[in-house]
Order: sequence, then C-alpha cells, then structure tokens
Amino acid sequence: MPRVIIGSPLFNHADHFREAIESILGQTFTDFALVLVDDVSNDATPEIAREYAGRDERVSYVRNAERLGLVDNSRKAFAIARERHPEADYFAWTSDHDLWHPRWLQQLVDALDADPDVLFAYPLNRRIGPAGDLLKRKPWSFDTSGVTNRWTRLRSGIREMRAGNMVYGLYRVGSLERAGVYRRVVVPDRLLVAELSLYGQCKQVPEVLWFRRWYGRVFSLERQRSNFFPRGRPLYSYCPWWIAHAVSLLHTFTIRGTGRPQVSRAAGLAASAQYIVLAGSVHGRERMRELRAWWLARSGALWQRLHLMRRAIARQGMVNWIMAHLKEFGAADAWRKP
Repeated sequence: MPRVIIGSPLFNHADHFREAIESILGQTFTDFALVLVDDVSNDATPEIAREYAGRDERVSYVRNAERLGLVDNSRKAFAIARERHPEADYFAWTSDHDLWHPRWLQQLVDALDADPDVLFAYPLNRRIGPAGDLLKRKPWSFDTSGVTNRWTRLRSGIREMRAGNMVYGLYRVGSLERAGVYRRVVVPDRLLVAELSLYGQCKQVPEVLWFRRWYGRVFSLERQRSNFFPRGRPLYSYCPWWIAHAVSLLHTFTIRGTGRPQVSRAAGLAASAQYIVLAGSVHGRERMRELRAWWLARSGALWQRLHLMRRAIARQGMVNWIMAHLKEFGAADAWRKP
C-alpha cells in the first residue's frame, strides 16, 4: 500500500497537463498513488489521462458523469483515493497545470515524519507564466511549527495564510478528514487552515519546490461561485466569506461538537468570534489596498489629462480651445449667435 495518496482534480488544462503530470511522476519519492478525477473536460484532458493511467500502475483515472465544480471535485478526489488506499498516511492535492520539483514530495514527507505535531507541510513556491517563464514575484512565507498555543496558531493562520497556495501541501490523512477536507464555501482554503490550526501545527519547507502557473489576476468571488458551484450557487455563498466561515466554525465545533475532546464547544465559540473579527479586518485591509490601487490608477490618468489640457490651452489660447471643444458637441454655432 502506498504511504502517500495524491488527488488531482482535472478540468480543461490539456495544454499544460502533460507537463504537470510528468513532474509528479518524476518525484524522487515514489511510494504514492495518483488519482486523476476529470470534471467533464471538453479538451484533450481525458485522452492524456487515460494514456498515463495505462502507462503507470500508480495512476488511475475517473471521469465524472456531470460537472461538480472545483470544491466537490477536490472532495471526490480525496474520497476515491482514501477508499482505494485506506492505509495511506498522507494526502496531497495537485493541479493539472502547475509544476513540482522532483524533491517536492520527499521533502514534505520528511517534514511530517520528523514531527507528529505538524499536520500539514508545504514548500516555498514561485509563480511561472503560461509559457513557463519565472515571474518576478518572490515567495511568501508562513509557518507555525513549534507554536504550541492554538490561539496563536489560529490568529496567525487568519492573518497571514496565502489563499490558493497553502492548499497544495501534504496533509496527514486523518487530520484533513477531521477538518472537513474542503468545506463547500468560497475561499475554502482559508477555512481549512483555520480548522487545522486548532488541531496542530503547519510547517513550511524553506525550499522552492512548487511552481504555480499564473494566468494573471483572475480572482473574484463571483468567479469562485461559478467554478465551485456549477450546478447552482447556494444562497450562503453570497454572504461575506468571513461571516460564512465563522458560522461554519460555530456549527462544526459548538453546535455539532465534532472537535471534542481536543476542541471543546466553548473553544469553538471563541474561535468563531475571533475569526469573524480578524478575518473581517483582513478583508477590509485587502479592499483598502484594492481601492488605493484603483484610485492611483485613475488619479494618474486624470493628472495626465489635466496636464495635456493645460498644454493645449497654452498653445491655442483659452477661447480657441473652448471653441474647438464646443465644435465637438455641435455647440460652436450656438456659442457664436448674438
């Protein structure tokens, strides 16, 4: 039985899929099984997946009867891998378009093997463009290994985690299952990190071992709703994500009590309250940064237009400049009438 199971949700990335799966199968750590779950791709993804399933006994392929969306397809990849290999220690998600260094899996396995208090591990990463070129943005860092206080870990996770990055790490199977795998909410990786933080630590391997293919800034909550819930968007997905996450924590730990004895009902209530305050402030800061960038872009364009207008007036004279602009709106004749 493999020590590691890998679930790879697939959807319409045939152009980069072959390169991605080659980087996974080329790992120096070879004791793993890879489950490919195709979410009804309409490009060459099925043919490529079947080719690799027939070539490598570690690879299996499943195609959905209907589109599930990213969240449910990721959950299905975990469920199938778990069912087929129930004795596996660790689980990881991979994508159909990113690249992994050959030592990616070995380094993460070593990190989890070295410390039972670490529940999931992930590496430094760099962004690459569609053609594979290395982009300028530097790696981010986040690590709570050695932090024994759950509230410190939770606060750090809420404030500092990087959505879209940390989810592609290596998890202890039981811990991921206990944390709900992947909740059916927008920005689900933020909620996953929060839940795992209440149970244990996360470790960042200080090497660049994963290369995230970057197609430009395409994130939006509406895009997530569309990609996550193609069969119908639940009403709660329109609720602010930090409120939906806090309600989920309240329901999981306080109402259902599924975190006991490690996380009591009272602790779940406290976690929910902290989440709604801290995550709400994180969202507020992000929105302020977006508004500042928008204003700088607009104000720069406005300043340029004012500068050009000043130069035109100096060159033409005020009256001639006004007459020229009135003519554009068909008002020059009216201006000249007595």
